[in-house]
Amino acid sequence: MDFGLTDEQVAMGVAVRGWLAAHLGTARVHAYVDETSAAVDTELHHAAADLGWLGVTAPVTDGGLGLGLLDLAVVVEALGAALAPAGVWAAIAACDVLATSADAEQRRRWLAPMIAGDLVGATALRAPGGSWDSAGVAVTATADDLLTGDAGVVEHATRADVLLVAALSATGVRIFVVDARHPGVSMRAVEPVDRTTHAARVTLTGVTGDAVRWPQDGVFERVVGRLTLLVAADLIGAADSAMRITLAHLRQRRQFGRAIGGFQAIQHELAELYVELTTITDAVRYTAHSHDTGNADAALMTSVVKSRAADLAFRMAAATVQFHGALGFTWEHSAHLFFKRLHRDAYAFGDAGWHDPVIAAAAVGAETTYTGGTR
Repeated sequence: MDFGLTDEQVAMGVAVRGWLAAHLGTARVHAYVDETSAAVDTELHHAAADLGWLGVTAPVTDGGLGLGLLDLAVVVEALGAALAPAGVWAAIAACDVLATSADAEQRRRWLAPMIAGDLVGATALRAPGGSWDSAGVAVTATADDLLTGDAGVVEHATRADVLLVAALSATGVRIFVVDARHPGVSMRAVEPVDRTTHAARVTLTGVTGDAVRWPQDGVFERVVGRLTLLVAADLIGAADSAMRITLAHLRQRRQFGRAIGGFQAIQHELAELYVELTTITDAVRYTAHSHDTGNADAALMTSVVKSRAADLAFRMAAATVQFHGALGFTWEHSAHLFFKRLHRDAYAFGDAGWHDPVIAAAAVGAETTYTGGTR
């Protein structure tokens, strides 16, 4: 499959990568990991607002660009390639979720300020250890929209003004907009493996929520599917950069009088990784297009893509560290940054262990939902 981008989408990706190269860079990511700087998160968030990254899929009437998930995936892929601190991804995801609201007044109240950069959002869709579907939700909502329960480990919760919390209501799983500073919101900071992100364990006790107005049932599953696809886009961006720095090292490093990239065993491994990367990249873009056009295969392809992307992440992470030799194990080199980002993306919204049973059930036509995943 060769799924090409339009000239406008290519230009958008080039523009995002160009800004990140000029204002972020690997050295600054290293500094952020060594000593987290709120200034970097603030600068990225302002840039995301000013350059339109936050509102790619939001309606034009709310300050967005009115484009599709494929366009947003192009932006997120560029962010992954630069190992951009994940706070900007969290804000983008929150805007994409709120854009599903059918209530113009609700979007004006919450979404428009988020797109403008005046409010920072984060999503809380899963309890710790829960499945990556509605069965993994541990927060409950009363008839008066009061939320109580464990919202799980939420990325960049401590820097958010509002949280988008999944909760079980009388009408099924809904997503509620919650004031992150509400006294009933409790946060306990946790240290993630990937230190380009922050995280906190969030619990709610009698917190007032504003339910996102959806035009029909089944939107929660579609929301999760879209965010799963965006994680895969971040993953392939990081995997592409990891391969590039590895190739550069293999061309430069010499052993036994020749570049180590010339050894056949290494060439075979890299060739397999390249084929896998390019195939999954096209699959991610096709799947985003399927979401945009309402294709019947969008949900299944999301599981297929995330499963295969997770496997690629593990292989690419290992190859990046191993092919750099002892250098790849040092804190000063970028290999460990890619290793951790790729592992984070592999597990977020389900790895192969979660998605493969979903794919298998679809293959045999089973009307079932797999809820045995633990990651």
